[in-house]
Amino acid sequence: MSNIRDSIGEIHNYGIDVKNREIYLHSAKDGGEDDPGVDYRMAINFVKNIRHLDSLNNEEIRINMQSIGGSWAAGTSIYDAIASCKSYVTIVVYGQAESMSGIILQSADNRLMSPSSHFMAHFGSTDCSGDYQSSQNWAELDKYNLELMLNTFTAKCQNGKFFQERDYNASQTKSYIKRKMKNGDWYLSSQDAVYYGFADGIYENG
Repeated sequence: MSNIRDSIGEIHNYGIDVKNREIYLHSAKDGGEDDPGVDYRMAINFVKNIRHLDSLNNEEIRINMQSIGGSWAAGTSIYDAIASCKSYVTIVVYGQAESMSGIILQSADNRLMSPSSHFMAHFGSTDCSGDYQSSQNWAELDKYNLELMLNTFTAKCQNGKFFQERDYNASQTKSYIKRKMKNGDWYLSSQDAVYYGFADGIYENG
């Protein structure tokens, strides 16, 4: 009974199930009502968890993700931690993979959507303040990050059935994705996310 309590405790308090090599990626509990999404607390906790599991052995790690998206910097730290992992990583999306969490999804070796979940890609939003030159410098970084996002999506979507059927090269795939996002938030069902290549399959319990 003690071992069961310990296991439940580490899942609910730390978002990690060491025995089964699973991580639960969701907003940190802060007592507030609004979901903060991907932020520094989520990122710090996640990096600790995945590095710990990866240090134990290189068996598969499963990440159960439920997130509305959020901070670019926090999200890329999660993305890089997954991409540099020696273990094979599967992400299972619950609810939604929107904005930054949709980018995080691309870092996994195996990207699965739960049947009722959806995917959303967009340009996102930014805040720019301060003196003129610093604002311009920030805008340049933001432009670079946009290209990084588009390139990340393109690299994965190249293998999507939609782009394969049309024999699109990387440049054409990137232009198509950019064009879709220029119309606003691009929402896709779990099945369509797989069709376009943003995910690899639909999760079946097992």
